[in-house]
Amino acid sequence: MDLSPNPPPSNPDQSPEPKLLESLLGGRLQAIFVRGLFTLLPLLLTLFLVIWLISSLESAFGDAALALLPKSFYVPGLGLVLALLVIMATGLLVENYLAGRLLHKLEEALKKAPVIRAIYSPIKDLTDLFRRTKGPDGGQRVVFVKVGTGIEVLGLVMRDQFHDLGKTPITGGTVAVFIPFSYGFGGFTALVGPEALRDAGIPAERALQLAITGWVKSSRAP
Repeated sequence: MDLSPNPPPSNPDQSPEPKLLESLLGGRLQAIFVRGLFTLLPLLLTLFLVIWLISSLESAFGDAALALLPKSFYVPGLGLVLALLVIMATGLLVENYLAGRLLHKLEEALKKAPVIRAIYSPIKDLTDLFRRTKGPDGGQRVVFVKVGTGIEVLGLVMRDQFHDLGKTPITGGTVAVFIPFSYGFGGFTALVGPEALRDAGIPAERALQLAITGWVKSSRAP
């Protein structure tokens, strides 16, 4: 007498082909979604930042235009036009020797003013950094800093003179190197001797791009 349980009747409809097709289709849809997401993401972020910048300029200079002109003269976009005119006028003033000297004296006064200097000086130094990265030769020296056996980090040379620090003992040949963190989350500055440096041979703008992206390689050549 056979007491073993009878096997369940096979269901001809439960074949592995539908599950395999569903798995392949799901993976394909997921790949398409991820590809579309990472294609649109940089475009959307760039568009968002551009719109935010334009809106900020329009809002700030639009209020100034409303304060100076009758409301009947104001039209949407006037603040942005006024912002562009102020930027161009400032650039022309900087090109002028006398006006440039006056602006320089104003900057020095702001850097010495209590409270204001704590805000203005870091912002000014940051804008000077990005201005130097736009030169024909990169404007900023990019170096590899040796931090261990077979380990180097990428950095930007901020200065090689320290006269403004008074009698602070700094060895000759030492430079201040800014080491940016990946994905734009800050960084730190190190005083490095010449024996731990070697030129990277790339412009500062490219170095900042590598730091921000964590050295992720694009599928297309730059």
